[in-house]
Amino acid sequence: VVSSVGARLSARGLARAMACSFCIGPPLHLVPPPTSAGTARAALRAAARPSGSGEPLAACPSEGESVFGTSGPRGSLALGLALATLAVTTHAHRRQQQRRRRREGCLLPRSGRRVAVSTAAAPAAALFSVPGVEGAALEVLGGPAIGSHGGGGVTLLLVHGSYRAAWCWEPYFLDFFRSRGFDTYALSLRGQGSSIRPGTPPPVAGTLEEHASDVAAFAAKLQQLHGRPVAVLGHSFGGLIVQQAVADMSGRSPSLVAGMALLASVPPSGNAGLVGRYLWRSPWLAARITWGFATRAFERDAGLCRELFFESEMADEDVKVYMQRMKDGCPAGTRLLDLRALAGSLPVPAAGSLAGGPAVLVFGGDKDVIVDAEALDETARAHGVTPVRLPGAAHDAMLGPRWRDAAEVLLAWLQTLPRRERDDLFLSRGCGLEGPAARASASWLLSSKPRTAATF
Repeated sequence: VVSSVGARLSARGLARAMACSFCIGPPLHLVPPPTSAGTARAALRAAARPSGSGEPLAACPSEGESVFGTSGPRGSLALGLALATLAVTTHAHRRQQQRRRRREGCLLPRSGRRVAVSTAAAPAAALFSVPGVEGAALEVLGGPAIGSHGGGGVTLLLVHGSYRAAWCWEPYFLDFFRSRGFDTYALSLRGQGSSIRPGTPPPVAGTLEEHASDVAAFAAKLQQLHGRPVAVLGHSFGGLIVQQAVADMSGRSPSLVAGMALLASVPPSGNAGLVGRYLWRSPWLAARITWGFATRAFERDAGLCRELFFESEMADEDVKVYMQRMKDGCPAGTRLLDLRALAGSLPVPAAGSLAGGPAVLVFGGDKDVIVDAEALDETARAHGVTPVRLPGAAHDAMLGPRWRDAAEVLLAWLQTLPRRERDDLFLSRGCGLEGPAARASASWLLSSKPRTAATF
């Protein structure tokens, strides 16, 4: 079959056609044999030209070069090579599609349908006025529980890290925990997301102490709103801020915080040890990380963004969406923290190691190239706990294809925290009530209708 069909084809024509196909990208479509050399050239140009573009990028047969017409062994050999190449590329394309379907299937829900990352504008967020800073307000996403799973022994507060904002909890975590009975809120720190700050944006959004003060103030607001202690989750540098905030709250209001969860968190000593280890172990990776953060190249280079923050199998379209969200959510020229000034505030107190301190969860991905295993161990050791490692997860575990693994670990830990049967004691301490009066007050607050985030 190869000989009889290949004898009708030109080796040079096939080579040019393959060049058109492989250089441009779209596959070369198989068409019926044209009736003339002119129609053959037109068919090849149409097949090689990308949709909506002008001339093809690779050279196609020019005038006087017929695609069909040359017979003999050369034509047969060319067609054989073309068919072999077509078989290989078709097999590779099918494998790629299968891998993509498997990736999308693990992005949840467990029904097998992938949860698409929306590119539409998010609904208007609530704002929390920053105490002591006139005109400043922090963006708040989330709200009261929307499920009946009965998990709401605590209120969950989510705090992002550098180059993120409250949006990073929106694709998965907010709905996941709200649907399981937890009042769940995500806070955008100063200068991030849609948070408001009067005047010209400063080069640094705030100090460690300022961000920690904001988190503590909002946690106190949530306690007032829902009548329950708060569990705070911090990611990356947001984890360092949360550690400072919880240490401050534990000293002033021990009953305010029930637990502190640290996801891929910077350890209490800061990130100096991380940088030193990467320079020693992998200078090239250290250079990539430095370049990515210093120039914000991860907002332009999808490959670098994936390498730093996400799993290798994350869908390309999701990476591009998150790149844009990072760019929009963190104004150019405004850093979350000044790392040079930060050294004067370190190490952060480890509230989890104190007697009567809050429960602590330390967890992170074993494929994280930003916060390594040693940093995870250091954080856990400082708080007197054992770290939980998420197999295959990268730095942004709450956004990657294994986000459910991170969410399930957090959920299991939250369910070990004080539950509603202890809220009467908590409320009696906060309201100055005792005995039956305390239980009546607790019953009223816990059975009241959920309040909306707009009351901030």
